[in-house]
Amino acid sequence: MFTANIDRTYDIDIATMWSLWTNPLHAANWFRPSLEQFGPTVATIDLQVGGIYRIEMIRTTGEVHTTTGTIVELDEPQRLAFTWRWDGTDQESLVEVTFTEVDAKTTVAIRHTRLTSQEDADRHAEGWIGCLESIALGYRPPTQAWSP
Repeated sequence: MFTANIDRTYDIDIATMWSLWTNPLHAANWFRPSLEQFGPTVATIDLQVGGIYRIEMIRTTGEVHTTTGTIVELDEPQRLAFTWRWDGTDQESLVEVTFTEVDAKTTVAIRHTRLTSQEDADRHAEGWIGCLESIALGYRPPTQAWSP
C-alpha cells in the first residue's frame, strides 16, 4: 500500500481550522482540488465517531466527483481521521489529519494511507495540495467590530 503526506501552515487559529474541516457549511467553501475548475462543494458531515460524511466536488463542466466515508477518530481540535472511498469503487483508504498550533498559526498535516499505487498516492497528494490551497485562497477571517 502507498501513502500521500502533505502539510501546510496557515495564519489561522486551531479552533477556526477545526471548524473549517468539520462544519459542512465551511467545508463546502474549500473542499475541492481547485477553486477555478470546481464550483462549491456539497458537503454533509455527521461529526461523531462512526458518523458518515459525503463530499460532492462539482467541476465547472458539471462532472461530479463524490467521496464518502466514516469518521473513525475525533480528538478536537488536534486530530481527525476518516475512511475515504470514491463512488463507483470498492477501494477504501484512510485519511488522518492533525492540527498543530504555534503562535496562532496552525499546521495541517494530512496522511492519506492504504492507497493502491504510487500513481494513486501522487494523484491524491495533488488533490490535497489543491484543497489546502483552496483554504489559503478562500479563507477570510471574520471582521472585528469597531470599538471606540
